[in-house]
Amino acid sequence: MKLTSRLFGRPAWQDRDPALRAQAVAQSRDADLIKKLPELAQHDESPAVRLAALDRIDTEAFWLDARLRESDEAILESADEFLARAVMRKANPDMVKERLEWFARIERPGLVREAARKAPDESLRAAALERIQSPGFLGDCYMAEHSDKLAARILERIEQESTLQRVVDRLRKTNKKRARAAEQRLAAIAAASGHDETVAQIAGRLVEQAEVLSRGNAEGDRKELLERLESQWRELQSVPEALERRFQGAARIVRNSLNRPATAPPQRDPAEDRTEPQAAERAQIDVNLSRLAERIRQQAEASGDDATDSELLSQWDRAWNALEQPGTTEQALREEMLPLLRRIQKRHETASKPSAPTRPAAPSADTAALDRRLDEVGEMLEAGDLVAAHGALRDMQSTLGKLPARQRPGKIVGRHQRMEGRLKEMRNWQHWSNNQVRDELIAKVEQLAESDQHPDAITSALKAARAEWQRLESLELFPGEKRRFAAPHGQWRRFQAACKQAFEQARPFFEKRSEVKEQNLETLDAFIEKGMQTADAESPDRDELLGFMRKARQAIRRLDDLPPKARGPSAGRLKELMNRLSDRLDEAYEQVELAKRRLVAEARELAHEKDLSAAIEQAKALQARWQKAGSGRRRIEQQLWKEFREPIDPLFKQLDHQREEKKQEQQEAVAELEALCRQAEELADLDDEQLPEAEGRFRGLSEDWHGRGRRPQGLDKRFSAAENKFSQRLNELHDRARNQAIEALQVLADAVQSAWQQRTESSDTPPPRPDDLPTIDGDPVAAGLSRQLTRVTEPDSDTDELAQWVAHNGEEARQVAVEMEFLAGVDTPAVDRDRRMDYQVKRLARQLGDRSSQPDLASEFSDLQQRWYATFPHPTEVHGELADRVGKCSKVLRSMMG
Repeated sequence: MKLTSRLFGRPAWQDRDPALRAQAVAQSRDADLIKKLPELAQHDESPAVRLAALDRIDTEAFWLDARLRESDEAILESADEFLARAVMRKANPDMVKERLEWFARIERPGLVREAARKAPDESLRAAALERIQSPGFLGDCYMAEHSDKLAARILERIEQESTLQRVVDRLRKTNKKRARAAEQRLAAIAAASGHDETVAQIAGRLVEQAEVLSRGNAEGDRKELLERLESQWRELQSVPEALERRFQGAARIVRNSLNRPATAPPQRDPAEDRTEPQAAERAQIDVNLSRLAERIRQQAEASGDDATDSELLSQWDRAWNALEQPGTTEQALREEMLPLLRRIQKRHETASKPSAPTRPAAPSADTAALDRRLDEVGEMLEAGDLVAAHGALRDMQSTLGKLPARQRPGKIVGRHQRMEGRLKEMRNWQHWSNNQVRDELIAKVEQLAESDQHPDAITSALKAARAEWQRLESLELFPGEKRRFAAPHGQWRRFQAACKQAFEQARPFFEKRSEVKEQNLETLDAFIEKGMQTADAESPDRDELLGFMRKARQAIRRLDDLPPKARGPSAGRLKELMNRLSDRLDEAYEQVELAKRRLVAEARELAHEKDLSAAIEQAKALQARWQKAGSGRRRIEQQLWKEFREPIDPLFKQLDHQREEKKQEQQEAVAELEALCRQAEELADLDDEQLPEAEGRFRGLSEDWHGRGRRPQGLDKRFSAAENKFSQRLNELHDRARNQAIEALQVLADAVQSAWQQRTESSDTPPPRPDDLPTIDGDPVAAGLSRQLTRVTEPDSDTDELAQWVAHNGEEARQVAVEMEFLAGVDTPAVDRDRRMDYQVKRLARQLGDRSSQPDLASEFSDLQQRWYATFPHPTEVHGELADRVGKCSKVLRSMMG
């Protein structure tokens, strides 16, 4: 044990008080405490002490142990906070089991989701994912998980088709392997549940990939890619017929490019046995289009004749218009053929011109107008305005239909047909693209049901989704069409179901808000009713009217807090209340303004008041009445206030002028007083030799000072200090002079007594007179002592007479001592008590006889001192006793007199 512990007892961390012990454990740096921290963290009886020890140790092992064995809420909360940070910071293979055991006890959804996304330990992520049931969150984790094994486990738990669709869309370009796995999972779920639309979406993506492969834009071995696509295609069931035709056509193009010469006819694939007769017809159209494209390539390179060029152009237009729904492959082929067709068209037009060098005749006005109209249609198509282009083409068709067949311009008819084909193609593409957008809208709406957004945000999102759906409908539906909806019926049902599910989640909130709005309406009705009663009162309080007006203005700005149907009527009632309040306020304001106009008239009468003080008092009274009258309308109030101040301001300016003059006089008086103070302070600081001479001057200053009347407190203190200092120094000078005089008298008295003693000891020769005795001019007591000394030292003096005289002096000195003892209140020796009694009786009789002349203590003491010195010399045998008695009494009397 340390020496301090032995001297001062146990340390604070061993105290019996748990609070003191916990504080010491948290703050102390005692080495013994540091060693005991693990034991305290596990076995101390106080939870606060255990928590303080754990905070000091602050390691994961101790926190895990505490979390698994403790029951105190504070310790459990602190342990959870530390361990949450620890498991998210880095992996710890040595504590995986303990971490999982701790994590199983956690009931914090936020921490579970964070661990599922970001925990460094794979086993902890897996445990967190097992506790999550949200398909949308599982989809996010599947996309972000870097462990393929855990990602596969996550994918097995996702059964929501919209989530899988979103995962596929996200991973298609970033992680193709997981995207394919998600597609397979989506296809399996769709097949099991019979959702044809989901199968169609998967099939559409496979068709796009096959068409990209048919154009030669894919990377890798085309044969292996085709085999993989066909394998995935065979796993699909109930594929839409149009997608089946597109996929088989694209696959056939790829196989033809791999297995046959370019000029050989295409071989029929066995997979076509599964298609309908219409699919075979579409395949034949694709083959014819491919053959025609090959002829166009050859004709574009050759010189060719005009008939062949015209025939190829016509055949291409007929083949292209025969396509009901051009696919990506057909579109790519068309983009390739357009430059060649333009070249052939230009060559055909050049060959059709007359050979004469004369200038050709200008086309007729109708042909030029039709060309311009077709140009406008082309601009509409380029701008994507399909509705306007459709209407313009219908009008053009009507115009051409009215002409005889032979008079219809062939060029115009050809352009018209090509533009109709272009319109049809763009419409098909737009429908496909809009369906993709609709699927995205459905996915977004489905996610709303799983989100934690505010209900208002959900409704706003639903409104935006419905507006976007209607916009897509308006883009696809042309005027005059019989169909009412462009979206597939199944897709529309999914959209409606998703919207309903999202709205059902927000419905409780809206019901509660409707209830609150009804309560607000009741409160507003009660407020309006009370406001109307206040406005209809005979003499309402103006402040109360203003309060209702202010609240009514606030209420009319918050009509959104009321039910929609009640907002209009409530606004009308509030306006009616505000108008009524405004009328009553105007009446109150008019009364206030009338009262203030009267005050203005009274203020103008003050100009005739000659007494400024009286005018000022009346003005102050008018100002008080102005404040008490209240406030009127701002503009009128300001004007009246200006008129009210106009006659009053000059009065206060005069008062300010008088005050300024008085202030100036006071400043001058203060300056004079400061000069007197400086003079007094200078006199109080004079030398001791000059001080008595300045007593008269200082007395004059004092009389002048005290005659000044009212004086500033600071200057009064300065003068009083100087006056006290001067008086104190003067008294000290007088005291020193008096003491010097007393000492001189005592020296003379001692010389007289010493001379008598010497004469009594040697009667033959009288003592000589001392030469160094002090002299006190003008002092009768000193003069008397000098005569007494001369008598004692005179050789011719008779010794017997001197003895009788000294004996008489002794009696007189005893009498003086008795009187002085009586005056000082000191006890008298027993030998003189009778003498003191006689003196008291005589003194009492004298006082009773003459009450008017009673001497003061100082006068009596001075008289007794003079009588004492007049009694010298004393008999030698009694001198010492009497001198002691008189000295003692003198001290008492001096202390009594201060």
